[in-house]
Amino acid sequence: MSEELSRRIDDLHKRFDDIRTDMNQRFVEVGQRFAELRADMSQHFHDVSQHFHDVSQHFDDMNQRFNDVNQRFGDLNHRLTDLHSTLRIFMWVVSGWFTFLTAVLAVFGFLRR
Repeated sequence: MSEELSRRIDDLHKRFDDIRTDMNQRFVEVGQRFAELRADMSQHFHDVSQHFHDVSQHFDDMNQRFNDVNQRFGDLNHRLTDLHSTLRIFMWVVSGWFTFLTAVLAVFGFLRR
């Protein structure tokens, strides 16, 4: 009986060693999977970060274009303001000229009678 007990204890020790070896192997495999996952996630996050950088650069380019368009509208506004003042002066001159001609014609018309 003692030999059988000893044999069973040895068998249990062997089973525990096998289980320990199997668990250690599984932990190593899980560790490798986590390392691969970490590398994949790191690459993915780098790609996403690069994409956001590209989008940010695109928005910066668009902002510059909008600033250029805004400058063009400012220049156009300045030109239209100059044109408005020029037309205003022209209209005053024409109005004054017609007023003068009307007065001259009225005077000469009155004198011809």
